[in-house]
Amino acid sequence: MRFSHGILALTITLMVAPVEFAAAHGGGSTGGGATGSASSSRSTPEEQAKDAYNSGVRFIKKAQGYDADAAKASSPEKAAKAQDKARQAYSKALEQFIDAVTKQPSMYQAWNYVGFANRHLGNYDDSLSAYAKALELNPDYPDAIEYRGEAYLGLNRIDDAKQAYMSLFRDSRGLADELMTAMHHWIDARRKDAQGVAQENLEAFSQWVEERSGIAAQTASLAIGARTVWQ
Repeated sequence: MRFSHGILALTITLMVAPVEFAAAHGGGSTGGGATGSASSSRSTPEEQAKDAYNSGVRFIKKAQGYDADAAKASSPEKAAKAQDKARQAYSKALEQFIDAVTKQPSMYQAWNYVGFANRHLGNYDDSLSAYAKALELNPDYPDAIEYRGEAYLGLNRIDDAKQAYMSLFRDSRGLADELMTAMHHWIDARRKDAQGVAQENLEAFSQWVEERSGIAAQTASLAIGARTVWQ
């Protein structure tokens, strides 16, 4: 499974007021810690939610860096150490995003990241619940559809992952490509360790993926307005 999107420059609109998230633009504190010191006693819940979100984003960036270190580690011991640091960063990010949605329940971007952090911690059921909440708040939010597709793969829910791909292929080709990459990685991983996937189902899915990859390549020039996605 490909790891994952970096952080886009992002301006979002909450249900109560427009808020530009400073961390997504590289602003704010670089400490990546708790939000309490950044929020005054006069801060509104929406402002506190923004701070928590930005803090969570910084922890996600740290986790991504540790994941990259693990992938290129020169020994299993170094890889394990980097993976442990990544897990700690994901856990801290999750705390911040939960704080954000507690203070501002309509922040679907934070719900999406609750799912993202949970997925990378292996909490797939919690991940799916959070993606469902993000999509309840914004049914057309493609980032949550793509992330949820990857969670489906982690649970070997092939048909659900295929449905997610087809939705993205229609509406967000860049993110469809991201999910297709994850599908290729999933197939490679399951060929090494099936994890309960029947061989005939794996091969049928592999054939579907190859067919869809060919269609995507043939129609790439027709994709208009494909999103720049998180790498």
